[in-house]
Amino acid sequence: MEVCLLKDLPEYLRLMVEQPERGSKTVCPKCDGGRSGELSLSVNEKEGGIVWLRCWRASCGWRGLTMTDPTASVERRPMKKVTVYREPIEPLDSAYMGVLRIKYDIKPQDYSDHGWGMSPDTQTLIMPIRCPYGGVRGHITRTFSTPKRCFTYKATAQPWLDWWGGGPDKGLVVVEDTISACRLAGLGYPSVALLGTSISNPQAKEISTIANRRPVYLALDRDAFAKSLHLAKRHAHIVQFLPVCLTEDIKNMKHEDDIHKLFKRVT
Repeated sequence: MEVCLLKDLPEYLRLMVEQPERGSKTVCPKCDGGRSGELSLSVNEKEGGIVWLRCWRASCGWRGLTMTDPTASVERRPMKKVTVYREPIEPLDSAYMGVLRIKYDIKPQDYSDHGWGMSPDTQTLIMPIRCPYGGVRGHITRTFSTPKRCFTYKATAQPWLDWWGGGPDKGLVVVEDTISACRLAGLGYPSVALLGTSISNPQAKEISTIANRRPVYLALDRDAFAKSLHLAKRHAHIVQFLPVCLTEDIKNMKHEDDIHKLFKRVT
């Protein structure tokens, strides 16, 4: 549960906290109601000027607590404004499919269930970020033009991880980016993208839960092996990571056999 100061809440939510109406709901400041702008946040006042906040969207579930006293103080980071992707998403055309196939050896069946699409002007790849059970946690967009432009849209308070399925006979592979995770899933490896190079405790706990005693390989990009060792040591009490030293980023590997060899070497 997150403790929030009244002054740090969005204006619409401050007004509702100051004059709560029984049974009323508003937009959650953490997920912005998803793509539909759902009124999913309940506001309930308790004794002593304490107000409980809860988002009922299954893909968010954020809970917060605030005080009606405007002079109350607590040391915390300011609440970040959520950004939800609400622009139209078109199916990928043959040109985009060709780029993904030629550049990364990714086939349409590898990402069809994940819901990848493109902007109406065909300039931007749009990738939903999914929880282990298929729910959408947000989106990442990227262009293939130079300079490349990437933007992140987080629509949930859940751990920022992108999960991909795979066969039950292979270990879970943790990578930096969703394109590498997609490439691995196409080869039968359950994978999850960190969408960066850091791992928080909530992320480590979710990885441990979903791995369910399978080996967990930590395969960050080739320039981050030292960080892989540090992260494995830092989270050893939660999950046993097996760091993999890459000579080339997984999404850029041309031969499937080279990828399979990576995970046969680590024991």
